[in-house]
Amino acid sequence: MRLVEGHPALLVEKPYRAVAVADLHIGFEEELRQRGVRVPLQSTKIMRELAQLVENTDADKLIVVGDLKHNVTGPSRLESEILPRFLKELGKHVDEVVVLPGNHDGQIDKVLGEFATFCPARGLFVEDEKIAFTHGHVKPDKTLLKASVIATGHLHPVLRMGSGEAGARIRVWLKLKGSKKQLCEALYREPCPGVKGDVTLLIMPSFNGMLQGRSIIDLSLSKLVRGPLLNTGVFDLDKAEVIALDGSVLGSLGRLREVLG
Repeated sequence: MRLVEGHPALLVEKPYRAVAVADLHIGFEEELRQRGVRVPLQSTKIMRELAQLVENTDADKLIVVGDLKHNVTGPSRLESEILPRFLKELGKHVDEVVVLPGNHDGQIDKVLGEFATFCPARGLFVEDEKIAFTHGHVKPDKTLLKASVIATGHLHPVLRMGSGEAGARIRVWLKLKGSKKQLCEALYREPCPGVKGDVTLLIMPSFNGMLQGRSIIDLSLSKLVRGPLLNTGVFDLDKAEVIALDGSVLGSLGRLREVLG
């Protein structure tokens, strides 16, 4: 498993080659239009980016780690119209599209049709790579603790630099480490004999670059949105490694908060 340089994507290499991305939020433009903000439809642009990405990585599968669509309660009119076409087009570039539902994917099965494989929200475990995927908004299945790495989306982490029009918003990865045993006991409120070692929590940036994102500097103040994994307290946010899309390590979150907060 490795980060795909220059992209908010992971590449799984065994037992198949799969690109994993999170937070596409297809159809988010409809909400903006309801607020009086007009933006061009982004699904075609996202489709082209994904097609180029799987071609460049020679991937056989695409894994969407939650929030394929935007409307929370169910498919909006726009989503019902464009998502089947979107998935059908993706199917021309990969053998399989795998979708793990996120908190914005209410009734997502209504629009997946035959164009995608639906996975439970509590996670997907790729044993050969010892990596688990779950969107991050629900407690993961206990079997995911076999993994050395748990990759999640949901938070749309960004590093904000400057303010106003001169400010920049940079999508970033967050990499944290914690005790598997402590995580197991905190999540499931029961003893976890035989569980040992550390696990890496990798929080993925949103694939949709037009999303506002959530400032990592303020992340520790937002318990309601962090999800059950971070809320266990097993992972020290100040020690989180902040990584840019090009792979550059920008430092620890604690240090960046001191400098930029």
